[in-house]
Amino acid sequence: MEITPLDIRKQEFKKSFNGFDKHEVETFLTMIAEQMEEVLRDNHYLKEQMESLNNELERYKSLEKTLQDTLTTAQRSTTDLKSNSVKEAEIIKRNAMLEAENIVQSAKNEVIHLRNDIKTLITLKNNFITRFRGIIDSYIKMLDQEMHEHKMEVNEINQIMKEPPENIMNLGALFNHIKKEEEKDGENKKNS
Repeated sequence: MEITPLDIRKQEFKKSFNGFDKHEVETFLTMIAEQMEEVLRDNHYLKEQMESLNNELERYKSLEKTLQDTLTTAQRSTTDLKSNSVKEAEIIKRNAMLEAENIVQSAKNEVIHLRNDIKTLITLKNNFITRFRGIIDSYIKMLDQEMHEHKMEVNEINQIMKEPPENIMNLGALFNHIKKEEEKDGENKKNS
């Protein structure tokens, strides 16, 4: 059974002959009751303090757990971020390499195409020069032929002009004869 200060104050003792001094016993009981009240008050105060400190301790433990969880999450996030960054960098690098290879291949194809175009243009130029030279050569031959015929005609005319006028029969007939010869030569040239 728990004794309270009130129990001590209200405690009554049996009276006996030559028993304890009543006043002394009451003073002592009052003093014990007051001290017990003070001890109980201190005990109550300490219990409240302990409960408050326990609550605060629980709050700090909860905060510590939250901080620990946050730190773990941050570390995991940092690790994930590093891992993702490395993966993303690899993907970017791989894509850049593929794009560079495509650009190089495209440039090589363009070089091949340009070389083929240059070869075609060179062939076209050579063909044109050959045809043009052929045309020029044919005109030179025609001019040479004309020059040869012209010299012959001039020689014939010079021969005729050297003869005395009485030997020249008919100057008109001579020119008609030359004209017919030229027409005949023109038709021969067209046919050949």
